[in-house]
Amino acid sequence: MKNLLYIFFLISNVMYSQNNFEINLTSPLYVNDSLMLSTPVIKKSFGELYNFTLQPNADIVDFGKNIDADHSMYFLKIHKENLIHGYIEYPQPVAFIYLDKKKQSGYWTKTFFLEKGKYNIHLPDNINNMEVLAETPTNKDYKMLQKSLEEVYIRSNNFNKADSLINFVKKQELLARYIKKNPDSYAALWEIVNDYMLYNYHPDYLKNMNLFSEKFKQNKLFINIKSRLNAEKLTGIGNKIPDINFDKQNKLTSEDFKKYKLTFIDYWSTTCAPCIKGMPEIVKLQNELKDKNVNFITITDERTPERMEQATNILKKNNATWINFFDINKDFQKKVNATSYPLHFIIDENGKIIARISGNLEEAKNKMLEYLQ
Repeated sequence: MKNLLYIFFLISNVMYSQNNFEINLTSPLYVNDSLMLSTPVIKKSFGELYNFTLQPNADIVDFGKNIDADHSMYFLKIHKENLIHGYIEYPQPVAFIYLDKKKQSGYWTKTFFLEKGKYNIHLPDNINNMEVLAETPTNKDYKMLQKSLEEVYIRSNNFNKADSLINFVKKQELLARYIKKNPDSYAALWEIVNDYMLYNYHPDYLKNMNLFSEKFKQNKLFINIKSRLNAEKLTGIGNKIPDINFDKQNKLTSEDFKKYKLTFIDYWSTTCAPCIKGMPEIVKLQNELKDKNVNFITITDERTPERMEQATNILKKNNATWINFFDINKDFQKKVNATSYPLHFIIDENGKIIARISGNLEEAKNKMLEYLQ
């Protein structure tokens, strides 16, 4: 038994040493202050893909763990010299972020890639939108990729404004060309994710993913990204909504839709202010359609007893009489790739998706009225 434990310990150390990184960071302006190291852009359900780990010490706070976030976020107390060690499984886009409490605003560097290896990073006085110089393989790959996409962007000279994409379709064509030449590019794979974050789902994402090498398609990151995009593709308009298992007692199946001409589903959370603000409007809409054989369902993205109780109280306060499910197993989130709140589905009596709408209750209402007429 001792030998088995020793072998496991040895394997763990070898795996760590193969994927660890070291950052030698200097940032004179922020000495005795704090910077955050985190992903710059994220959507729900993709958070689990951003999962690097920093070795803890008195100057490193695992903020993501403290707030129960599903992605890595660390606060770093800055000294004259800072040596940061960590572990990472595959290259990931990150940025240094400064939260200015006095001005109640945030500033962050341009995206760079964190991967195994050593970094010497110097941050000047103004980090807002600055390029982080990191000469690692994926960062070199990322620079080549950005250069290949220059013609579809207007570069901003303003530190407070991002570059502007002027031709989305052309960008996907250029990205496809780059992947064909670089079929093992992590930078290109993350560019697809970034486009999804900014512009939502598009069928070209999966087309471009098919261009990567067969070996690259076997890596964990690729598989996870493709599964999420496939889930959204399969739950688009015209497809049938899959069966959802919320917990051992509660589920949603095709039988639940047969009783009604339409079913309206609202996916929400107690942390979503627009969701709570829109709740009275959903109640009002239910009352307007009470004689039209329309069913209303809410699915709440909460799992802790405290949050579930808070959600129940919000529903009671708004006199909501519909059935509410708690997505305890994240089955709904995973099967439809729910990445934001509020998310509305309109389902017909055959379980077919009539509409999938993010954050626009008025549009959902119009779609329902149009269908009923």
